[in-house]
Amino acid sequence: MRKILITMTMLAVAVITAAGQPRRVEGLSSTQRVLGYTLTDDIDINGAAFGEAGTYTIGATLEPDVLQPYAGCRVVGLRVAAALSLGRERTFVYDVDNNFTPIVEQKQRLYEGWNNIFFNGEGYVIKGTETLFFGFDYDETQAMVDAEQGGLCSVGEDTEGAFYLFGNYGQGIGLYSISGVGKLCVQLIVDVSSLPAQDMAITFLDAGFKYKKPGEGIDLMAQLLNVGREPLSSYDVSVQIDSDEPQAFHSDQELPDGQQDTWTQSVRLPDDIAVGMHTLTLRLTALNGQPLADGTGKHATATFAVYENTLDRNQVYVEVYTDASTPLSAMLNNALAALTAANNRVCVVNVHRQGTPLAVSDAAYLEQLYAYDYPTFTVNRAYFPGEPYIAYDMNDYLPVFGTDMTAAILGDIVAQDLYSPSFASLQLSGQYDPQTRRLSIDAQGDLLREATAIYGDLALTLMLTEDGVRGSQAVYSPVTQRTTMNNAYTHNHVLRTYVTPTTGTPVAATVPDGLPASAGTYTAHFETTLDSHWQADRMTVVALLTKAAEQVTDDNVKDVDVVNVASLPLSAMDTQGISTAAQADRVPTAVYGIDGRQRSTAARGMSIVRYSDGSVRKVMRGER
Repeated sequence: MRKILITMTMLAVAVITAAGQPRRVEGLSSTQRVLGYTLTDDIDINGAAFGEAGTYTIGATLEPDVLQPYAGCRVVGLRVAAALSLGRERTFVYDVDNNFTPIVEQKQRLYEGWNNIFFNGEGYVIKGTETLFFGFDYDETQAMVDAEQGGLCSVGEDTEGAFYLFGNYGQGIGLYSISGVGKLCVQLIVDVSSLPAQDMAITFLDAGFKYKKPGEGIDLMAQLLNVGREPLSSYDVSVQIDSDEPQAFHSDQELPDGQQDTWTQSVRLPDDIAVGMHTLTLRLTALNGQPLADGTGKHATATFAVYENTLDRNQVYVEVYTDASTPLSAMLNNALAALTAANNRVCVVNVHRQGTPLAVSDAAYLEQLYAYDYPTFTVNRAYFPGEPYIAYDMNDYLPVFGTDMTAAILGDIVAQDLYSPSFASLQLSGQYDPQTRRLSIDAQGDLLREATAIYGDLALTLMLTEDGVRGSQAVYSPVTQRTTMNNAYTHNHVLRTYVTPTTGTPVAATVPDGLPASAGTYTAHFETTLDSHWQADRMTVVALLTKAAEQVTDDNVKDVDVVNVASLPLSAMDTQGISTAAQADRVPTAVYGIDGRQRSTAARGMSIVRYSDGSVRKVMRGER
């Protein structure tokens, strides 16, 4: 979702409420509940305003993981709080995944305070796989602006998904997150008569950091939601690692209908647990003392990796999804420049937004996977427990904190990944011929047995970046308090191209069995030609080792965190002895595809090249 910063007329009170806990409220029947981020009649901000007259389509979203326990229930209306009588406004429920198609629309007069709006007709039956955007059109008049008295109500602190503006506000049609005012007072009214009397759902399970050692304790945290029509007085769960004997746990926590419980427990891993990937299963086994039948599906799983040995990381990989149209990107660039100047173990790659002059089309999949906002960034593409995304953003703080403070915060984020375990080393060497602009890159390293046990095959991704690239960039001046477009801005760490496929090319190594830490090695060779417009002396090769995957999707994105990273400036490469005469001593004599068939020339992708000196190499050729 896109984010914009809106300055409201009042400050929020710090009250945090989680989504997905429906409650009974005044004016609803015994089988009706409210569902959303704000669940009571509380109002902390009464009279917030955008500050500019106009019609605004505002609301909140609920994701499938929240809606799934209510599959089959019917959305019969909305509850909306207004600070003023707003007249007849359009209320709605949109299907986000279907191009924001309206599911229900109804005009309704909104009075000051809370309004119960019941839809005409049968409403909407929740499928449990959709994302819903629900809210109303808000007309802010010039009189409101002049009086600095708006008609909006909100509660608590900002929460992702709890307050969006829908429309086209400079970055395409979509949802723009509103910051600084808390959660919009809007709720779904759901008829839950189709739910069983006693029922519970596991809405979240977290097993902490991905990598663990044998005998280590796992601090589990789960959220369990009473999705039945009646209160619960107790529940029982079991925890199972792979196919081992489950451990049973009992809780006497009383849960009214619609209330959520946060369950925590420390579970110790066996001392003899094998190196590799494992699955932990949390299962509901009883409610109110009554056992649940097998196969009820009331379970959640989390995966983790077990290791015994580790290698040092060369650097930490910071991948930034940037956009020249927002001054926040320039602010983040300044902080990253300060960080990299102080810490040479930070490797930055700036992936420019699709549709902008510096974008690389092959990188579009990265935006789809990670970039929920601009700018955002990943650190080793690794998931931090409890975060809603793999990527981070500092967009609420960049305009407030100075460069040094922002760099210090970034340094803390980077440090947590710098010392995370790695199971493969990575070294780069290369040669560049300034006359032909031909670049040759060799990669090599050692693999621990953990590498293959945890990831299976590894893949090596090679990219080229360039510093000192002139282009446009929106910048903010704290002196004039204005944003202007600097058309001669200097962009650094700009992703220029991939030398390998975007998800890498597999690297193979022999890992001897029975060794606690193997000496398996791998080598790979790559060649490409630089674009004539690129400044070779300002370019850097960046190499990533990850799990090999034909495609990276939401289903496997947490498995492809960066195992190790290395970078090598072209200015540090050997440019001697690459003359035409020197190359004549060792020339290609035959080229084969990976299917074994001979080719006339090496095509884009992987080829097997036999040289005149008898040597044979795998060669990955880029587009150029």
